[in-house]
Amino acid sequence: METKTEIANIKESKTEAADKPSDTGKPDASSVQPGVSKRRNLASPSHTAGPKMKRWHWTVFVVICVLLGFLVFYTILHVIGTTTSMARRVHAPSPVETVPVRRQTLDEVIGGSGAIEQAETVNLITQLTAQVLEVPVKIGDLIKKGTLLVRWDDRLIKATVEANREYVDADKIKIRNETRQVERYSTLQNQKMGSAADLEKYEMALADAKIDLAKSSVSLQQAEIDLEHVKQLSPIDGIVLERLVNPNEFTKSGQVIMKLGVLNTVLMAAKITEEKMHSVQLELPADVTFPAFPSEVFKGTITKIDPNIDPVTRTFTTYIRIENPDFRLKPGLSGFARIRRTAKDVLAVPSIAIMNPSGEQSQVFVVDSTNHANLRKVRPGIVVDAMTEITDGLKEGDKVVTVGQFYLRDHDRVHSTFRSIFK
Repeated sequence: METKTEIANIKESKTEAADKPSDTGKPDASSVQPGVSKRRNLASPSHTAGPKMKRWHWTVFVVICVLLGFLVFYTILHVIGTTTSMARRVHAPSPVETVPVRRQTLDEVIGGSGAIEQAETVNLITQLTAQVLEVPVKIGDLIKKGTLLVRWDDRLIKATVEANREYVDADKIKIRNETRQVERYSTLQNQKMGSAADLEKYEMALADAKIDLAKSSVSLQQAEIDLEHVKQLSPIDGIVLERLVNPNEFTKSGQVIMKLGVLNTVLMAAKITEEKMHSVQLELPADVTFPAFPSEVFKGTITKIDPNIDPVTRTFTTYIRIENPDFRLKPGLSGFARIRRTAKDVLAVPSIAIMNPSGEQSQVFVVDSTNHANLRKVRPGIVVDAMTEITDGLKEGDKVVTVGQFYLRDHDRVHSTFRSIFK
């Protein structure tokens, strides 16, 4: 009986051990047979979820492919709609933007720096051959009309005047004497009492006396003129630019002794870039400012334009006349000029529409009623705030291409989008 009871206890203990899970929750690898392990893995949840995961991956892949297809299709349509070369390749209209030609008032301001120059230069030339005694002015002095500039030694000139006066008086006396002799011998000749030879001699002497009087009179007149010019006075209101003589020097007739500048009116020599040559015209108004007078604006007018272009700076010189009654503006004073030009009621287009705007063959594309872009030559005028005046080649209402024109060919078919840039 004990043996049966022990056997029963052993069976119960084995049964409890089989039903009780291990501490780690996993079967002992040493006690599990290979065949049993494989069957358990095939029956696990991870094995049954594999097909579902694959179907989900395929769904995502298909969705991505569809999206990529739409993206490629949209990109192709966008390229055709925005690229002229691609549109031409598929025989589609080239995409462009246009604006209409309108009339506007353009106010152009052209700037250029420069310096003040005298409006006129006066060269003083002496007629005296004499010694200089005094030169009371120096370079840069402001002078008024009548200011003493140079004074010569007049002693020799005064002596010459007196001598020539005596010669004139002597020649006059000689003429009177010779005249009486001619009259006397003429009377004797008429009375058949004198010889013809004597009469002819006195007539020749009278003629010589008259010649001598003429010469002495000229010498006297010249000496008196020289005496009047021993003091050189300024003929203008201005400035001394050059002083070419000094005290104690001798001058010769015809020598330049001094150079004066007229300052009641001055010139501003402004350097303007060559691109603006077609815009600058005579009589245009200008506002000129100077660092020396920062709070003032001087009004002027263009009076002269030098057509020569400086090969280094690529500028030309424009001369602006400015009134300068108080002589504050002196030669060499630097400043900046703003030339103003107003073009009223002119045809204007965006500057970007013009191809080769600075050349002789300026062109634009004009879209006609059949949506074809036609190349047309134009003549540009002034440029103000990205707008260019058109003086020839367009009429009001023409549609010019502003975007895409550089890729067009003449008579290309286009699809235009209107854009208004006018206020």
